[in-house]
Amino acid sequence: MVMNMGNLKIEKTFNEAGKRNVVVVDEDYNIVEEITLFLHYLKEKGHSENTIEGYSRDLKEYFTWLNEVGLKFYEVRKADMFSWLEYLKTKVGKTDKEKSAKTKNKYMATIASFYRYYEVIGGFVTENPLTYKDDSKNRHFLVQKVSRKDMGFNFFRVKEKKSVKGKRLTREQVEKLYQGLEMLQSDESLNARNQLLFRFLYETGCRISEALGLRIGDYEIQTKVGVIKVKEHDPLYHKDHNIKSLEREIPVSRDIVFAIEDYILYHRPDDGKHLTIFVNHETSPGQYMIRDTITKLFNKLSEQVGIKCTPHMLRHTHGTELTESGFDMRYVQNRLGHNDVKSTSKYQHLSLEAKTTAYESFMRQRRSAELN
Repeated sequence: MVMNMGNLKIEKTFNEAGKRNVVVVDEDYNIVEEITLFLHYLKEKGHSENTIEGYSRDLKEYFTWLNEVGLKFYEVRKADMFSWLEYLKTKVGKTDKEKSAKTKNKYMATIASFYRYYEVIGGFVTENPLTYKDDSKNRHFLVQKVSRKDMGFNFFRVKEKKSVKGKRLTREQVEKLYQGLEMLQSDESLNARNQLLFRFLYETGCRISEALGLRIGDYEIQTKVGVIKVKEHDPLYHKDHNIKSLEREIPVSRDIVFAIEDYILYHRPDDGKHLTIFVNHETSPGQYMIRDTITKLFNKLSEQVGIKCTPHMLRHTHGTELTESGFDMRYVQNRLGHNDVKSTSKYQHLSLEAKTTAYESFMRQRRSAELN
């Protein structure tokens, strides 16, 4: 089969079990098999649909470049990658803006993983054009050994600026943002949804995908507390509702459960088809929400109040406040749904207020010990 690789695009398909698949196709809708095999491998490893779609976008651009320079993927050598980097700079995304180190490294990590896959299965790739392999131990003559520190994980990795810590919000900022939601809309029911969503993210530490996928019945009221049940639903309404961790139950205040029920009973539009708690109000009332809608809401809120806020910042703030309150890392890990406790360690960076309080407590104990 001769493929027309001039204009590649990403398409969604469904298998016999009704599960979504992502494929890259040419202008004649022929599937690019080399990419499909790799994406299937990622799916078998348990990667989320969002992650797989991200890989497919990167590889679509890479294979478009391959077609432009007239190379098969297994013919690419290290020297050819400079041409790819120039293509990435001048023809991918916003070409009038310099690509960040993070963006460049993301593409390179995708391509390196793609070649590693074909190195393992054999038959195509004899040399990964991005990575360095030290085989000097198998030689019987002197060579100058190149350390991994000098090489990086590949020849083309760019040094990234360290991200600035402190994505947490103060309680005063949280309060101002919550109140600011009322200034965005005059519709009472829409305000009720937006404030409930904001409060839910702040008080549970849930990811935005977990909040959007939450369905009626995914909560209960017990004797002293409420419980939010984070779980994967089948069928999944949208990829933005995927959970990234194991299913879990999150204890919450009874007040927030009552607030959820109040929203469902008196404010939530019902289209008779969808069971998600948070739904659209203005366009397609009653239909499930997606991440893009929430991004626009938080951007508008940040501009209105003058305080930068994202759903992830509310999650980060929740985790940090738990840590400052003395909760064990394992508890915070479970509550936030981290698969690895290393992910939870970023919340160990305490605020100046918390460190000041701890130091004052230390000084009081010290003076008390000196008096005794």
